Amino acid sequence: MSATQSHNDSVRFGSHGRVLMVDLGERRSWVEEVEESVYRQFLGGYGVGAYLMWKHFPAGTDALSPDACFAICAGLMTGTKTPFSGRIQIVGKSPLTGGWADSNSGGSVASHLRQAGFDALLVRGRAEQPTLLIIRDDEVLFEPAGELWGQQIPEAFDELKRRYGSKRDVGVSAIGPAGERQARIASVMNDRYHAFGRQGFGAIYGSKNLKAIVVSGTGQLPIADEKTFRSLCKQITNEYKRDIGPLMRMVVWFSKPKKWLGWLYRFMARRGMKVQAPVPAMRQLWSDRGTTSAVSMSVENGDAPVKNWQGVGSRDFPLSTHSHKIDGAEVDNLITKKLSCGDCPMPCKGIVKVKSRGLEDVRRPDYETLCGFGANLLNDELDVVVACHDACNRYGIDAISSSATLAWVAEMAEKGVITPDDLDGVDMRWGNAEAALALTVKMGEGDGCGVWLAQGSARAAEHVGKGSEDYAVHVHGQEPAYHDTRFSSLMGVTYIADPTPGRHTAGSASWNETFGVGFALPRAVAKKETNVKWKGSAGKGRAQAHYSNSHQVLNGLGLCMFTSLTGTLPWLDLVNALTGWQFTEEDLMLCGERIQNLRAAFNRREGIVPDDFKPHPRMLGQGDGNLRAGPLKGVKVPLLELRRDYFAAMQWDPQSGHLARSRAEELGISNLLDGYLQSS
Repeated sequence: MSATQSHNDSVRFGSHGRVLMVDLGERRSWVEEVEESVYRQFLGGYGVGAYLMWKHFPAGTDALSPDACFAICAGLMTGTKTPFSGRIQIVGKSPLTGGWADSNSGGSVASHLRQAGFDALLVRGRAEQPTLLIIRDDEVLFEPAGELWGQQIPEAFDELKRRYGSKRDVGVSAIGPAGERQARIASVMNDRYHAFGRQGFGAIYGSKNLKAIVVSGTGQLPIADEKTFRSLCKQITNEYKRDIGPLMRMVVWFSKPKKWLGWLYRFMARRGMKVQAPVPAMRQLWSDRGTTSAVSMSVENGDAPVKNWQGVGSRDFPLSTHSHKIDGAEVDNLITKKLSCGDCPMPCKGIVKVKSRGLEDVRRPDYETLCGFGANLLNDELDVVVACHDACNRYGIDAISSSATLAWVAEMAEKGVITPDDLDGVDMRWGNAEAALALTVKMGEGDGCGVWLAQGSARAAEHVGKGSEDYAVHVHGQEPAYHDTRFSSLMGVTYIADPTPGRHTAGSASWNETFGVGFALPRAVAKKETNVKWKGSAGKGRAQAHYSNSHQVLNGLGLCMFTSLTGTLPWLDLVNALTGWQFTEEDLMLCGERIQNLRAAFNRREGIVPDDFKPHPRMLGQGDGNLRAGPLKGVKVPLLELRRDYFAAMQWDPQSGHLARSRAEELGISNLLDGYLQSS
């Protein structure tokens, strides 16, 4: 019997095989049993989530319809106290892009869900009144949201904590005012500080009159080999603790970006030299600063797009005079305490205080926020960047989409297409920090122009017209993250080829392309197939397929993606000790490939074809995106050709996007995807 075949489901470890199904409109719940063979094919997390959406989401249904459903899923390792497993995953259909949607967040909701005896929660229907969904083990309650409806995130979470307990007692997932109004860039906040960002999941909650989900449980997950599993977990924790200490802290201190080193960052980018650091140093750096450590360097070397993808960081926002003011070294001065996703020996987040703004107990801004509200808007006022980030989290809106929309506004204001009269008197110019904050608040509150801005740049441009659509940088409605495709071509492939467009956390070989990051499952794939040069295109489609599929494994297990930057975890040993499956690394890679195919097939079923995911000309280095200065001067990116190479490696038809039937049969999913396969 192969590792993917079904076996006696009466004896199982590593999963409950139970999904809690909830209909808010009918105010009822029931349990759906899932055979272990499904977990052997799709692991957990959004692998099982994709299976549930394929089975239960009515094809062609509007994302904000009562008939639409979404699911919160626990990764295979989540709830087992595995290091780096404090993650939650949500799946559904995006009201922003109209296609497959998933998001990954820190927090305790999935762990509590596992302790309550469930691997996933699927929600459909629409409550008649604003509602709280309360889950206590097998008890499911529908309670009125009452005065919580309309409250911002901090106040709502404080009240929920008062009623139900802290994150040790319960996991909480809730929306703010933006989600209640169904803004298409609205996010969902978990345990107050963590977000299901991107793709508009907050709007989905709002469309269902769902203010919050509160989960608590008292059970445990069965583990096949408890002794070996705990030994592996201890080994991982001890290894990270050993590497994080005074010596590496000193190394990290010396690595702070220096104002005079801008030339070096530019030189390395021009020559295609990969930035590589010892694993212990990366672990210390990540523990100290997380993603904020890369801000100044990324602005200077071209990784971070500026001025709505038409500027040059080293010229328009140089390290020596501007970008160093919003770098992680400066953010360090604001941190009051560390913040963890949960079950993490390398907590990379933090809480900050900005006295000048009256802000405290605020989640630290990370790379995307610092680049978005900082460099991309030519704003070097760190206190305002933090205030914008706080507004996003208070109201529940996505920081990438909101800041990218503001960059489009600033360019349109520069061109005279948008005036202060269009923005309720706000003069949104490049570098006008207070204007950026004012418009962020308007988006959160749904005030005036904030109503149409909170739908994202694509819909905002449709609202304004006058040719402004040409300057909205997005892929099928979603703004790309702050990693420039002209810097990392394989990040660009992810933006236009993954089922969730514009995402930087969706699985890419870009980290190998630019940083030399190794492959997580080295025994499954030959090294020559996973190691690519920064410049050129040789072998990149094949490498992209391998890294993308391994990323699906990561999310199926429910582990943190940043472990890939700081070494590798013993995925295979953990899986086998947890489940007793006796998998190989090749088996795990097949699971990842199945997950990616099921995510992609959802889009095909919704009528989305590959050519619908069009890159903006600036992402290709065309038109005014062909930069005339800086390390990316004259760079053009063959994204469409690279996407074709990726599709060929995945055995996807370039026109329809359908998987080759012969490969589907090899993966054991031909019956599942029947009707969405390409004849060989």
